[in-house]
Amino acid sequence: MTAQTTPQSPNPIWADEDTARFLRLRVKTFYNADYFERIVMPLLDLPPSGQVLDVGCGYGGLSLLLARSRPDLRLIGVDAETGALESASQTARQDGLTNVAFEQGDAHQLKYAANQFDAVVCQTVLTHVRDAAAVVSEMARVLKPGGVFMVAEYTNSGAWTTHDNVENSKRDEAWHQKYFRLARLLMQGKQALGRGDDQLGNRVPSLATAAGLEVFDVRLNDRALHVIPPYQHPKQAEYVELLKAFYAPDPNRKGLAQNIETLRAVGGAEEDANWLYDAVDDAAIRRALDERTLSMVSAYMLYLTFARKPMTTS
Repeated sequence: MTAQTTPQSPNPIWADEDTARFLRLRVKTFYNADYFERIVMPLLDLPPSGQVLDVGCGYGGLSLLLARSRPDLRLIGVDAETGALESASQTARQDGLTNVAFEQGDAHQLKYAANQFDAVVCQTVLTHVRDAAAVVSEMARVLKPGGVFMVAEYTNSGAWTTHDNVENSKRDEAWHQKYFRLARLLMQGKQALGRGDDQLGNRVPSLATAAGLEVFDVRLNDRALHVIPPYQHPKQAEYVELLKAFYAPDPNRKGLAQNIETLRAVGGAEEDANWLYDAVDDAAIRRALDERTLSMVSAYMLYLTFARKPMTTS
């Protein structure tokens, strides 16, 4: 997933290599393999040799997963960020995937013809665009009649959804109240800057309906991050790698600069940005990971919306 605003996105976070590395790692842990194969793929109902467009493909997570799952498909991933597209193309070449291509473009004005694709998908994109309704309308436009639309998007309430054996005992009710208030303010600032709505996920069915699509299923992704010593299972090893990237040192405090800018957009104070940035003791989490003593379970509300374009339009 990368931010889609214009082909030259004004949000600098997506050009940050540390963030890029984290997003590449997240690709490996986004879905449980059995859920994707047994639930998601049948709902997509892709025809043999079907053509699929992945809108806001970023580093190619969903495009590459579909390309591996169905070598007969022809996939195009489109995104605003050239660096992400180059990375996705390199991964495809390394993996010998010849059925996927990556192109630059704006999700608000897709450059493809109407009624072109058998399926149009996007993953954690609509929460980062300036006009989600416009993007959904464009996805519906380029979808063939009878084709399937799939969107995977978060809904963030602002509440803390992680439990671990390092930090949780330090958090009293006052901490949770302050964190919730500032997290909500941060989401408002993101919207004010035109960088999306973190609470959009459960509104995608309404957007799809407004775009003329027929919603036929809405689900929650079944994936939950978990690391419990001694980290014996391969999935936990991937989660540990992901957490090490997420809690990596930030010597230039780039995340703080992002928080300050976002909170100031809605009248927030710099001291609030500092508190939110330091609300979790990242160094303590890193030590526990290095010592292999961290126990953590984390979940999020990721809605999967499936819709179909009617065969005839009124």
